[in-house]
Amino acid sequence: MLVLLVEDNLLLAKNIIQYLELIDIECDYAGSLAQAEVQVYSRSFDAIILDLNLPDGDGLEACKKWKEQRVVSPVIMLTARSGLQDKLSGFEVGADDYLIKPFAMPELVARLRVVAERRPAPKVLRLGELEFDFAGHTVHRLGKELPLSRTGWQILALLARRSPETVEREEIERTLWPDSLPDSDSLRSHVHLLRKIVDKPFEHQYLHTVRGVGLCLKVEACQ
Repeated sequence: MLVLLVEDNLLLAKNIIQYLELIDIECDYAGSLAQAEVQVYSRSFDAIILDLNLPDGDGLEACKKWKEQRVVSPVIMLTARSGLQDKLSGFEVGADDYLIKPFAMPELVARLRVVAERRPAPKVLRLGELEFDFAGHTVHRLGKELPLSRTGWQILALLARRSPETVEREEIERTLWPDSLPDSDSLRSHVHLLRKIVDKPFEHQYLHTVRGVGLCLKVEACQ
């Protein structure tokens, strides 16, 4: 089982990771929502353990966003909030389970196993001639697998989940480089290469630039 832990309390995070590893559950870690999004959009997890209070945002909003963007990994929310309305709010945004701090590690493991078993089979997303396999991190166009780099996959997967919406350049950069933004030409270079792979060999253009705003992936040109 592969789990993503999103928790800014380093001591608690260390204890959870050590316990899970002792019982052969692999655990990736993110101390902020920005770090979590890089991993959520580039890997497929059997479950996500998500703290509600994070230094750069609200776990409820993050969960809602991920579910709207076709992230199928089940989410267990960790929180000190024990009220009924707090739990209902979590379930309303798509959480699969809710665990109140402090909690016993065996209970966390039991809940992880339950939600992982309920996890739906990874879905394939089709946009025109493009076919996205989010579990396998592959994209095919007209049956041909596109030779994407990791960064290319991250950009294309983000645009696909938000299609036909335009994603702002700043959001793309934060997703790719949450800790420190690169120079201004880095994203431009990746997008240039992505166009050559995704669009150049084919008849129709799917990657579109909205000048001064960002990028979108759309069968028809963005407005």
